Amino acid sequence: MKIKISIFLIFVISLSFLSGWVLGRANLSTPSTVIHHVALKWKDGTTDADKQKAITMLKEIIADTPGAKNMWLRTIKVQPREFSQTFVVEFENEAALKAYAEHPKKKAWEDFYYNIREKSNNCVTSN
Repeated sequence: MKIKISIFLIFVISLSFLSGWVLGRANLSTPSTVIHHVALKWKDGTTDADKQKAITMLKEIIADTPGAKNMWLRTIKVQPREFSQTFVVEFENEAALKAYAEHPKKKAWEDFYYNIREKSNNCVTSN
């Protein structure tokens, strides 16, 4: 009797898990937000303090940009291998991306950032 109950419980738990997985897959969406993704390589000799200053300046601009939704800063994997940092910003729409590009503090950030980064790859994606 205990074996039948155990088998039944395993079946119910498995069915619940499978149902949740199927429902999760059915909810895959294609949002209309705009994603700005940057992978970069810092110049040799760039200090951690300068790297942090560039990121802090960028965070201030993003926080002050209407329509900026989310920002990701933790690099898990980046290609090409000589690159070491990524950042991603999600905007509500293209108008918000434009507001970011035209932000009054962006020029000062670019002047600082372009002097400490060797190169970067930038992508902007939406649906």
